[in-house]
Amino acid sequence: MKTKHSLNKQAIVKGFTIVELLIVIVIIGILAAITIVSYRGITAKANESTIKAELSNANKKLAIYHAQNDTYPTAIDQTSGCPTTPIPDTQNCIKFNPDTTYIYTHKDNTSYDIIATKGPLAYRVTESTSPDLAFPDSDWITIGIQRWAKKNLNVGTMVTGVTNQTNNDKIEKYCHSNIESNCTTNGAFYQWDEVMNYTNTEGAQGICPAGSHIPSDNDWKILEVQLGMTQAQADATGWRGTDQGTQLKSGGASGLNVSLKGYRYTDGSFYPPWFDLGRSPVVQFGVEYFGMESLLGRELCHCVSGYVLQGGRLFGAVPRKLTL
Repeated sequence: MKTKHSLNKQAIVKGFTIVELLIVIVIIGILAAITIVSYRGITAKANESTIKAELSNANKKLAIYHAQNDTYPTAIDQTSGCPTTPIPDTQNCIKFNPDTTYIYTHKDNTSYDIIATKGPLAYRVTESTSPDLAFPDSDWITIGIQRWAKKNLNVGTMVTGVTNQTNNDKIEKYCHSNIESNCTTNGAFYQWDEVMNYTNTEGAQGICPAGSHIPSDNDWKILEVQLGMTQAQADATGWRGTDQGTQLKSGGASGLNVSLKGYRYTDGSFYPPWFDLGRSPVVQFGVEYFGMESLLGRELCHCVSGYVLQGGRLFGAVPRKLTL
């Protein structure tokens, strides 16, 4: 009797090669990156919708306040969001989520400005506009590693030149010759404590919108060196530099176009006189904290290219903003 002998062959299991494993890892990484980007995009869109809705609601509340009182609030309590002056109101309060910060600026009885910030997003609304980006690219210029505002700061309520700005519930500004339209055209003047929002921390936000700050002395030095000064020249005081002042003036190569629009004296008068505003020989366009009782200011004039002036904290000067 014949028998059949059979051999069972064991299956050989083949593993992944290093190349195949690397391909799988790369694919997983790409999918994860796509997921993260998509999530961030969805989150950004949600934050954008939230901040726009909050500003739209604030716009409606302030419109009601104006209709009832024939003026917009000059001040709003930052905690409750309720108008406090000139007429207190607990019914038309503006509400924002706890993680949204905002700055309300009363311009006059018929106009206001609100900038709200949520994370990296910053949106603005006024009495006559819908919520929109607060810092469009057209308002800023990049010089080296820095991003500067193209226009001088102009926020707050105008007070006359003879009035010292004080630490109260509103931002106060000077306009050349006490004419509001000069602030619109040329920017506003501020005393040092006011523009710094009553802090002595160098490089603080001050009264600048969220996401920007008052340039520090070092910020200005970085700009000066970028425009061709040596570090030794930037660290010096007195008139210094070569053509950096020329580069910073209107039409200069820097693109900042710093205009010569004067300043406010400590006695409340303005220099130069209003009729000579277009031909001002001097402007103190930026100031930085330099000590408890003194300031280091930078000054431009037609006669020289370099600049730097030691000044006092009660002068009124026109500041620029620098992004964080």
